[in-house]
Amino acid sequence: MTSDVRDAPETVEIDQTTARCDGGGALGHPAVYLNMGSKGWVECPYCDRKFVLKEGAGGH
Repeated sequence: MTSDVRDAPETVEIDQTTARCDGGGALGHPAVYLNMGSKGWVECPYCDRKFVLKEGAGGH
């Protein structure tokens, strides 16, 4: 029996409501721009990296 244990996806604090994610590194994924809207966070559909709005931020 093998265990497929993965690290939790990274959480990145940003100071704007739009995030750009490319997965990082040489083996990332296509760059995507993600809009968090009024939620204050958004997850990348490719790598599950979570982007959260820094406290007090809210610019574009």
